[in-house]
Amino acid sequence: MAHPLFARLDRQLELVRRELGNVSEADRRFRALRKLTSPQSKGGGLYHEWSHCASLADGVAAIYTGLESVLEAIGNEIDEYIPRGDGSHAELLDGMAIAVRGVRPAALSEATRRLMHEARKFRHVVRHKYALELRRADVTKNLALARKLVPAFRRDYRRFAALMLAAGAARRRTRKASRTRRRN
Repeated sequence: MAHPLFARLDRQLELVRRELGNVSEADRRFRALRKLTSPQSKGGGLYHEWSHCASLADGVAAIYTGLESVLEAIGNEIDEYIPRGDGSHAELLDGMAIAVRGVRPAALSEATRRLMHEARKFRHVVRHKYALELRRADVTKNLALARKLVPAFRRDYRRFAALMLAAGAARRRTRKASRTRRRN
């Protein structure tokens, strides 16, 4: 993207994409290790369920945090407002799914907003509860959610950035035409 904000956010989204790749690869390796570990192994062999769940949960939480930071940057730079206090994370997501007339289009589609809320809830569990309470089924479900969320977020972001850049270009053309008319 041609604007410094979008160049920075493009880099952030690339980091999120790579994090998703790393989490997926960690899951693949843990699963392969689990298959190699014999149930008769004393001490369970090299595979460790808690390590598997905690690793993936932290990765999924990091993915959500990376996406949320993109929305926070949009709030800071474009809206000049970021919600604070209790409920601020949910409020940020809801606000970014709404167009602000004269300021910006919606940054998130309704479907992506819902996915983000699910990922936000999981991050809350990861951050505020002990990893021992994580169930493999919940972690697996949220990894699958992250695999849907990242491409959906990227599509929404690309659409949003294109609309913002087009609107900026239109404003510049209008200002240039106005200056030209004043000189003549």
